[in-house]
Parts: sequence; structure tokens; C-alpha cells
Amino acid sequence: MSGHTVKLFVGNLALETTQEELSAIFESYGQVVSCSVLRQFAFVHLQGEGAAERAIQELNGREFKGRNLVVEESRGRPLHSTKVFVGNLSSMCTTEDLRELFQTFGKVLECDKVKGYAFVHMENKEDALQAIETQSGPDLPLIVT
Repeated sequence: MSGHTVKLFVGNLALETTQEELSAIFESYGQVVSCSVLRQFAFVHLQGEGAAERAIQELNGREFKGRNLVVEESRGRPLHSTKVFVGNLSSMCTTEDLRELFQTFGKVLECDKVKGYAFVHMENKEDALQAIETQSGPDLPLIVT
């Protein structure tokens, strides 16, 4: 069992979920190094691969505050990726709204919207990078990575 830290993505969180609540859930699997809740998703850093694997097996799909959690190892962003993560979405935002916004940067191949966040798949990495650079920042309401 390795002692390094594993970053987990936790999605489909209820809006009122707090960092303390989420940390408490994951602490039963191992040491929580850090926990960042960003609206309806979070990143949890757990100490050790075994702890992370157990947390994924037992928590993925588990009901919490009326929602089924999505728990998986965070994959990070490969440099060649054409997939753009969009967070902090309003409940009024539709898949069509996202397609329209991101088509200004290039061809949108697919748009997968979940409550509060989405993944937009662009045709090429240059378009994806341009969208990320243009649509992210402290003065904009979206989280785009």
C-alpha cells in the first residue's frame, strides 16, 4: 500500500454540502489531506492508494443528501485533451446554451451536462485551450478548466 496522496473527484453534491461534512465521510477511509468543495463537486486528497480505492468502491453511487455521489480518481488534464470542464452552472443553463457558447471557439463534438457542471468535448485541443483561457477567471461566473 503506497503512502502517497491520491486526488479524488466527488461529483453530484447537494448545494448545501460543506467541507466538514465531506471530510468526515472520507476520514473513515483514511487521512484526508485536503478537501475543497466547489458548489456541486469537490476534490478530496486522501493519504494512500488503498484508502482511495476503498472510498471509490464504497462511496461511488452512494446516496448522500438525496443525491447519488460520483466518486472517482481525478485524472487531471492531459495536455492533448479536448475535454473542457465547466463548473458553477446555473440550473437555468441548458446543453444548448453551452453548445452555443463554446461553438464560438470551434466545433463542439459533445456536451455532457450534469446538475451544476458539464463537460464540453471540442474537436481539437487548440479550441479547448482557447475556450479555457477566454472563459475562466476571477471576474467570470463560470469555472472552466
